[in-house]
Amino acid sequence: MTDHLILAALPTPNGELHLGHLGGPFLAADALARHLRAEGHRVTTVSATDGLESYVLDAARREGRTPEATARDYHARIEAALTASDCRPDVFLDVHDAAAEADHRGWHHLLAERLAERGRIGIRSERLLADAATGEELVACWLAGRCPACGEETAGYTCEACGMWFQPTDVREPRARHPREHVTTTGTASAFLRLDARALLDLARERRVPADYVDLVRRYLELNGPLWRLTHPLGWGVPWDSLASLNPLGPRQVHSTYALGTTAMFLLAGREHARIHGLPHNPLLSDGPHRPHVTLCFGMDGALPLLMQLAVQEATGIPCAPDEYRFNRFMTLDGQKFSTSRDHVVRVLDYVAAGLDTDALRFHLARLSPGEKPTDFSPDAFADDVTQTLAGRLSRLLDACEATASTPHTHAATAPDRVRHRFEDTAARHREALRTGDLALAAATVDDWLALAPDAVATAGAHRVLAVLAALAAPLMPRWADLVRERLRLPATPALTTAGRLLSSDTPHLSTPAPGTLPRFAPVAAAQVRALVRRPG
Repeated sequence: MTDHLILAALPTPNGELHLGHLGGPFLAADALARHLRAEGHRVTTVSATDGLESYVLDAARREGRTPEATARDYHARIEAALTASDCRPDVFLDVHDAAAEADHRGWHHLLAERLAERGRIGIRSERLLADAATGEELVACWLAGRCPACGEETAGYTCEACGMWFQPTDVREPRARHPREHVTTTGTASAFLRLDARALLDLARERRVPADYVDLVRRYLELNGPLWRLTHPLGWGVPWDSLASLNPLGPRQVHSTYALGTTAMFLLAGREHARIHGLPHNPLLSDGPHRPHVTLCFGMDGALPLLMQLAVQEATGIPCAPDEYRFNRFMTLDGQKFSTSRDHVVRVLDYVAAGLDTDALRFHLARLSPGEKPTDFSPDAFADDVTQTLAGRLSRLLDACEATASTPHTHAATAPDRVRHRFEDTAARHREALRTGDLALAAATVDDWLALAPDAVATAGAHRVLAVLAALAAPLMPRWADLVRERLRLPATPALTTAGRLLSSDTPHLSTPAPGTLPRFAPVAAAQVRALVRRPG
């Protein structure tokens, strides 16, 4: 048994969770956790909303309420969406709650002090665009322009097209993201982490970070030099006020949530892992026997700041960075970017409110898993997949399994070699799929067993065939798999090891489910889903 700590995204609480969010890091983290638990490992899943991110401030002004109220509201909605889709982590932190806020702010200051002691903080003067009327610097959510690396339209300091991060002074054609009466320039000074470029790249390779993301780090260093932004003059967030020797940076300088803020989130996750398992201390504050294997699941737009936590670890000496990184590309909706502002989204809670099946959604999103390449969610393709695969082939298999309840059992005491060998091959591919985060391959193993199953029912027995199918489906369709387990009276969560034993032995304690008792999926019409894409008002 191995201890695992899985960190799933850090969504900004400035809007509701949509299918693009769910089909990326959240489903990947949840499927991995379910698989590892079924294999006998101890797993803690933790996530949090980035409640001090600049876009919370933007949403708050747009909606006419305080940033904290905005963050708390959307945190609750995001949590409700994760719960409804069975993707809620064991711990879902809100940094505005008293239980998290003190440690979250405290670790910002502890880390900054450690960096200062080691001479790893540099102060850099900048001239930034500013609102002439208010004096507010146009940084983060207030800044727009073009990416200095690829030329695409950007907002803030990051490019969703190429994944690059940069400085506000390097943005091409910079302008206010929202109309301002008059824009001027102003001077400020911000804090940066001095990077050891070679150590950073070596650490990324040691953790087997995919080569294209290592290359992204290398290109960042070429564009920006060996510096990573620690603060910006946003005026809202964790104040940069703990280091008298490095002040004054200015009253509006706050910690960037993508620097020490991210590391503070990791340390909160370690704290929760220790609390849940009764450990004597936070295992991410120092190396030791209680340290779990830490896996991070995140979108590619956050790859650079998350990999920069390796630099924070190297610079502070605190082993807080993940051991394994799983980044996903973007998922589009009908060929266009998911966009809350244009209402071109399908919100998870809207999908649930429409009475549509969440397991069916999870299965199709797994098939679309945007791991190494972008993918597209199409209501038509989703409806076809559910109707043909789940309401079609799967339902026909369940009919065949239930039909055997009224006929004498003629199958052998063990499944035929052909079936057992097919299972061993399918199980190996399924384990590899979850090990590497390839959910599309995991979904394909379900397809493969569905193709074999009709013939296998007659020779291996319906209960054995269903036990294997439930084990393969469990990480992707947990509700359906649990219902099958209950019908078969299996003793625990469907697991591949259990299914393998059933294929190799007699199973007199299992009875074939009677007609009408196995859970089925209903067909879906594309119009049902398409009606959710744009909401009136």
